[in-house]
Amino acid sequence: MTVKIKPRPEGRTRRMGESEDVEIPEPQYAWMGKSHQWGTRVKAGDKGLTLGSLNVGHYAEVPEFWEDQTRMPRGSVAGSAVVPPIGYSVRHKSGLWADCAGDLYEEAIQRRWVPTTDLDWSSVEPLDDAVERAMCQLCTELIQCANVEMESIASWQEELSYGFHEVKQFLATVTFDDARHMDAFRKRALANGGGLGVESKGILNRMILESRGGWTETVAVMFLQRGLLTQTIYKHGVGFAHNAAEREMFSRSMQDKARHLTYAVEHLKYAVNHNEGQGPILNQVLTIGEGMLIAELKDPALRESLMILLAGSLEAAPSAGKAAFEGLMGDYLRQYAALTDWIGVSRDDGLPPDLARYLEA
Repeated sequence: MTVKIKPRPEGRTRRMGESEDVEIPEPQYAWMGKSHQWGTRVKAGDKGLTLGSLNVGHYAEVPEFWEDQTRMPRGSVAGSAVVPPIGYSVRHKSGLWADCAGDLYEEAIQRRWVPTTDLDWSSVEPLDDAVERAMCQLCTELIQCANVEMESIASWQEELSYGFHEVKQFLATVTFDDARHMDAFRKRALANGGGLGVESKGILNRMILESRGGWTETVAVMFLQRGLLTQTIYKHGVGFAHNAAEREMFSRSMQDKARHLTYAVEHLKYAVNHNEGQGPILNQVLTIGEGMLIAELKDPALRESLMILLAGSLEAAPSAGKAAFEGLMGDYLRQYAALTDWIGVSRDDGLPPDLARYLEA
């Protein structure tokens, strides 16, 4: 079959490989009939046609190791052409898997929210200058945490094998959650006559961004250690919020973080149970991360801004604010200890003294 194409505009030279006549071969339909399980029909359930409901028959087979190094969707038939390998570094299921990933993806796309319109910005009214400065400083810190998480996940996406698409799709929603949090906290910092505060030293941020030991190790520091602390701050933020916009901002952000943490603990437990030697490695990684966290807490910007917000005023910060901050850290570390114990890498007796003291608060 020969197809005529339009003549070139006058004066334009012929490009390499270009001709006036293009040969299109007669259709052969060689691709038809090539399917591992033709006739598969998936019906929507009470929750609709979810990602998890598609895992039936052949399509429910999630291998322990993903052999393919291309972008072939799981369950499809490999093409006849030789495709250069992509070069995924995470190909073992134990390196990224969590059974809940598909459900978390569905929840994330159903519970999305828009800071522009879902937060009542008209409720924001002038605050005491010190309290406003503290809120703006906290927002600056939370923006940085969200940005680091977003960039870290984006850099890891190309390393995670395409065969475990549920995890990759869920992580895509996490990066969007992070972008949403950056949006919300930046808007709050600029919505009440304040502005962004001082950049964090970013000791733990740097560790997360430069982590190349493995995705599992990154999850332990980024989601479990740092993410749980961020979620705890969001939780207390609902309590010290000054208006409807702040309460909704902290509340919705806390729900997003709960999804991230659910994936983290499910994956870490799966990794420990399916990868011999993973437990001791995670214990070492968590020990290093705890040291980084201690160093980061010595930076007064986050600690002192939280003390002011928790106490409600600059004057009450040294006494009531300090006690409330220690209570916040105690909440964080009790949950951290409980989750690490559930995962199988208990830190009950391994917490450094500078963190363990908060458990008495």
